[in-house]
Amino acid sequence: MYMAINWKEIFIKTKDLAKATVRKYSLFLLHLTPHQNIAQTVLSYTILGTIVLSLPFMNRLPVSFIDNFFTAAAAVSTAGLQSVNFADSYTWLGKFVVLILIQIGGLGYMTFSSFVYLSFSQRHRLRHHQQESLSAEVSLPQTLDLSLFLRSAFIFTIIAESIGAVFLFNYFRHHDYSILNAAWYSIFHSISAFCTAGYSLWNNSLETFVDSKTINIVISALALAGSMGFIVVTDVFNFIRRKTQAISLTTKIIVLATLLLLALGTVTLFITSPGITWGEACFQSIAAMTTSGFNTINVGFLSSCSLLILIILMSIGGAPSGTAGGMKITAFASVIAIMYTRLQMRTRVEILGRRIPMMRLYAATSTFLLYTIFLLTSVFLLTWTEKLPFLQLLFESTAALSTSGLSAGATPELSWLGKLVIIGTMIIGRIGVLTFGIALLNHDDDDDDETPKSPRTEDLAV
Repeated sequence: MYMAINWKEIFIKTKDLAKATVRKYSLFLLHLTPHQNIAQTVLSYTILGTIVLSLPFMNRLPVSFIDNFFTAAAAVSTAGLQSVNFADSYTWLGKFVVLILIQIGGLGYMTFSSFVYLSFSQRHRLRHHQQESLSAEVSLPQTLDLSLFLRSAFIFTIIAESIGAVFLFNYFRHHDYSILNAAWYSIFHSISAFCTAGYSLWNNSLETFVDSKTINIVISALALAGSMGFIVVTDVFNFIRRKTQAISLTTKIIVLATLLLLALGTVTLFITSPGITWGEACFQSIAAMTTSGFNTINVGFLSSCSLLILIILMSIGGAPSGTAGGMKITAFASVIAIMYTRLQMRTRVEILGRRIPMMRLYAATSTFLLYTIFLLTSVFLLTWTEKLPFLQLLFESTAALSTSGLSAGATPELSWLGKLVIIGTMIIGRIGVLTFGIALLNHDDDDDDETPKSPRTEDLAV
């Protein structure tokens, strides 16, 4: 006997089920530590992105589930590695979904969700657990206010990406692109560059524009702006408005170390890579250091020495609380300072005449060691599952953990096991090796036990 479907009853039951699910999920989140909350948010965005990209109308060519998973993980982690040809494999809608994931991943998951909450909150104040999660995601010196940082990060992101898009749009319009195509290409690459994602709408990244000064300068400027981070912007903005009397130690280290390492990378790349120009060497050093992942030359054709230089730059990465990955430049500077202090047989660790708090030194050394452990683990697993040259596997693992999109050509050749290894490595790299380690141990990082600072001690974001 035919029975009529009670659509109203089905709707009510579905709505009740959805409410119950949201309620249970909210309770689940409240029982997580801030670091665990960051990890589950990254995984949630990745899984959601995989499901959406697996829909038939998102793919122009047949794409397997593992490759959609890889693409979602690369976008969320702003790693930019590609197991399939991104430009040809996805429809416009699929690329737009990837762009959204890049924007959320570049800003930071807690930064994005906290800003959304503040925008719709009548009290314009974060809840306690939101403040804890945001503090766990962004490493700030104690001189910077969390709410001010949040507003500055969003304002700076909008301004930087808009300016970049305008310059790129003007370039594309003068090179036979229609208005719609020029707008789409300029917006996509501006966001991808600022978020240091390395995704491009061309099959060969930016190799076609190797001689374009406009493309090279704009992409490099956007990558540096995102990589050097929101701390520098907020700090300089406060100094200009005279809210602070001096530039913080964190900003000084970020700027000086970035300039020094970029100069060193450019010179060594130019020397060890016959045939490339100073401009190409500079652009590729910036792409590696900022983990933006764009390339104007074929990275796979570089010498072993040049690849090693890029591996070092990618591993160091950008500034804390920026869009770049890596172990972070302040952590690297702190480890160098510790080594220098030990060689001088002293116990007081200083940078630029300022003593570094012990808890920050612990964080820096832990980050350095954990980064090395996760990198070696990833390389070990890849050498076990893949039959590719060791240097290529080391390069791919470094690019994944540092969330850089540079590739020596091994990514499309990986087996499904190798792709899973790289996916895991990218996710750990975006969560942060220290945050991931704390989340696993279910232990909060507590700075309350820090020893009192002397008058010459200055806080440092790591």
